[in-house]
Amino acid sequence: MQNIERHLQSVARAHRLQRLTIAFSDGWDSTGDGNEAASLRDGRRAHVWLGSNWVGPGDTDHLPAVLEHELGHILRHDNERSTVLQAVGVLLTVLAAAWLPLTLAVLVTAALRLLYTGWCWHSELACDARAVRTCGRDAVIALWRRNTDLLRTLPQPARLGLVLRSATTHPPYRLRTWWAQRINAPATPGIHPLAGRPAPATGPHLYATGLSGRH
Repeated sequence: MQNIERHLQSVARAHRLQRLTIAFSDGWDSTGDGNEAASLRDGRRAHVWLGSNWVGPGDTDHLPAVLEHELGHILRHDNERSTVLQAVGVLLTVLAAAWLPLTLAVLVTAALRLLYTGWCWHSELACDARAVRTCGRDAVIALWRRNTDLLRTLPQPARLGLVLRSATTHPPYRLRTWWAQRINAPATPGIHPLAGRPAPATGPHLYATGLSGRH
């Protein structure tokens, strides 16, 4: 964890962030989602949440790619942009419902939702590109294949529900793998500051069966 914090401090200095912190999203709780990864920025302050699986012995190799993806969201101000876009979408939906015929209002609402989903997919792929350029194409592809394999372990109803929920904000893993293969970057650009770090000496490793798509 100290190595992660030092890396975040380096990123904060490079991008003039006043504060960049990190915490476990599941708190080593057996009921938590150890595959979580999320980030939030507020002005010059930002925070990253990571599930404990990413620093466990089975998935430590994927930690740099996961972390760099979340840093991409922070540096792009994605959560702030998302808030503005959602507020504008709600306003336009209300205006459409008030001034347009029902059928046309429904079409406008569906179009706004599709546009927002397109923006979300674009932001995810942009952060994937950052992870590829920082950690290498092979590392990012290995991450998406790991998530695909984990998804296959879920029962069919749970898998379908998860895919449908995440599709509104995250592109499918096949598309993300295809995109990673076509980004202009070396397969293995160099050694990441967190590559090859040992797992923490204390705390249990949690293998959660759920996948999270938040950022």
